[in-house]
This record gives sequence, structure tokens and C-alpha cells, in this order.
Amino acid sequence: MNLSNQLDARGRFFCKKVAAAALTTAATLLFLCSAILVAPAPSFAKEVPRLEREPANAKVLQLYYNTKDKREYIYNGQEWVPHDASINSYVLKKYKKPKQTSGNGMAAGSSTVGYP
Repeated sequence: MNLSNQLDARGRFFCKKVAAAALTTAATLLFLCSAILVAPAPSFAKEVPRLEREPANAKVLQLYYNTKDKREYIYNGQEWVPHDASINSYVLKKYKKPKQTSGNGMAAGSSTVGYP
């Protein structure tokens, strides 16, 4: 066997080793990912209670599902607020500050400096 054939044989052997290692790694990753995706839900996930009205002794971030209006609510420490997409409009309506106008009918902070 001459030198070039020996190098070719070594190269093929090395490529086979690398390919085997890559396949082993890929199979291991596939197994781990599938195990994560199939894992059961954590035991701390609780069923949301279904009630006709708010619970009496509410705690911050407590949830309940109102069976009368068919909506989920969350307690924010002061009141029960909707716990769905409508929370965005609720927050805007409740906490958005109205623009204040000064005595001259212009919005506060605006000026006409530099204009005749």
C-alpha cells in the first residue's frame, strides 16, 4: 500500500468516525427534545375555580372563572379585573391620564414662543 492510499484510508476512517459522532449527537438531542415536549404539566399548575361571584378572601394574582359572564378574572390587590385580551383596554381606560389644559385653552406644556 503506497502513501496516498494510506492517507485515503485514514481520511475515510476519520470521516466515518466524525459522521458516527455527529449522528450520535443528533440522536441524543432529538431524544432530549422529544422528552421535554412530551413531559407532563408541572404539578403546581392548578385548576382555575369556577364560581358565580368573586371569592371572599382574595390574594394578589388569584384567579377565578365567573360562570355568569363567562370570563376569567384576576385579583390585582384592590379589585378583580378581567384576565383576558380585554385587560389592555381596561388598563388604558383606568390608568391613562387625561390631557390637562391651561387657562388659555392650550394643552399644558405647549407654547407659542417664536410665533407672531
